[in-house]
Amino acid sequence: MSESNLVNFKSIEMLIVALVLFSTLSIGFQVTEEPVEITQIDSVKGTLELNTRSAMDSLGLVDFYPGASVEIDIDVFPVIANSCDICVESPTGLVLTGEVNVSQLRPIDSGGQVRVEGKINVTHLQEFNQQEFIVREWLTIDWDLDEFSTQWDIFIEHNPPKWSPSNRYDASLVQSGSETKSRVGPVIFVEQLIGDAMNIRGCLPNSLNCDGINREEMNLTSTMAKPKPVEQIEINSKWMEYTPLENNQSNTSMLTSVRNLFELGNSTNSHNSHCLSESGSPQEMQSWLVSSDSSSSVSPMGLWLSSIGLPTTTVSLSNGIWTETDFGNTGCGSLTNDGKLLLGVSKS
Repeated sequence: MSESNLVNFKSIEMLIVALVLFSTLSIGFQVTEEPVEITQIDSVKGTLELNTRSAMDSLGLVDFYPGASVEIDIDVFPVIANSCDICVESPTGLVLTGEVNVSQLRPIDSGGQVRVEGKINVTHLQEFNQQEFIVREWLTIDWDLDEFSTQWDIFIEHNPPKWSPSNRYDASLVQSGSETKSRVGPVIFVEQLIGDAMNIRGCLPNSLNCDGINREEMNLTSTMAKPKPVEQIEINSKWMEYTPLENNQSNTSMLTSVRNLFELGNSTNSHNSHCLSESGSPQEMQSWLVSSDSSSSVSPMGLWLSSIGLPTTTVSLSNGIWTETDFGNTGCGSLTNDGKLLLGVSKS
């Protein structure tokens, strides 16, 4: 991918397809009546139709026309991280891992079609306090897709801790015949299949004229099974602070699209740069003030995710500094308040 395409890549939309996969976990645990049996998500298979420009860009496929088809075949298992050096309680969560193959790719600058075979690994961890409120979250999305490979690392400090209601799935869907349907947002249908399986079909975000029936952009089947053993994993919790550059820089470009999601105030030289510890030496650095007068919140895919029951992540921007730092092949963004890191974003 050319450098100009990397600059123009709608980076936050990279989360769309990966978070769509997480949406199938909205069932989480399923309890049957007689006898009582607890099951949890075991695997997800299905297809996504990338009919819009933003859906194509979500996989970094900026050099191709809309219309590609994505096949996914992933396994899901519960995890716990005991290696967090900033945690009080061990973070717990889920890992999705498997194949993501993209076909019907039509290059903009040439004819023919291309098929790309890749893999995805997504890890979502949450740390809960004793009152069952979420204190911190980590999300890692690792796309191994040939020259389009990208990794995102996101850290969120919830201050105050975030409430995570257990009945959000029921509130987001309404009964529609033999299925349930999303109350708001893109059309999503959820249908219980024979056996321990669930079909989730409908529309991707930002789609026009998609009703989930005559035109369907997503068709995923999640299979339930008895809970798997919880696996222990390592967690990269070392988001370190980097010394501001001697000469003020203002040419950061790797997280431009993330920046544009925020209602930022004036630029400032009071940089509070944070990134993962192995990122290297800063090359460019730029900061903006965020004040309560222009407070806003960012909830990536929030409306869509809540409509199918997945607890969403919301980051409130108020009274702080948003700093972007480019490290060659890695771009980092950090929201800080009084020097404390509230949100860290790394793209490499």
